[in-house]
Amino acid sequence: MVRVSTVAVLAALTLSACNPAAEADGPAAPSPRTLAAELKAAGDLGTLEAVVANSGLEQVLEGVGPYTVFAPADGAFGSADVFDFRDEAEKAQAAALLRAHMIPGAVTRADVEAALTRAENGAVEMRTLDGGLVTFSREGDAIVVATPDGARGRLTGSETLASNGVIHPVDAVLLKAPAA
Repeated sequence: MVRVSTVAVLAALTLSACNPAAEADGPAAPSPRTLAAELKAAGDLGTLEAVVANSGLEQVLEGVGPYTVFAPADGAFGSADVFDFRDEAEKAQAAALLRAHMIPGAVTRADVEAALTRAENGAVEMRTLDGGLVTFSREGDAIVVATPDGARGRLTGSETLASNGVIHPVDAVLLKAPAA
């Protein structure tokens, strides 16, 4: 299993950005808006935006970063067995959910694809802000992200490049609710 250092990914991104021969059809330019602003503007990430507001971590997503957020779409929360992370009484759990869906650094889908191509066993691990691991693999054309507790989701839709990171929509919550 390949463990990708976010610092190595960022260094590669920095070097590729300095390449004057880069193709015009390369990665899109980042938005001038922050991760927090991009979450608010996204049409299908309202539940996660409410989780961010309740978590007390909105300033982190408005800060310098960079961070990569694996953002469950609204539908993922409806089908997931999770607490109501928007409830003020669940502030600590909301913060834990958000940290479990973030990694340090700006990692694009192209970065994940490249790492998977280089991986001998077809899987790549990255450490989240809560200290957990997410493992990326391919299932056909889809990129799947999984956690050690068995939560799994697919990267869906288009990534959003913000001024301080990247948002990847996912079709599942990547944190299982603790047993009652």
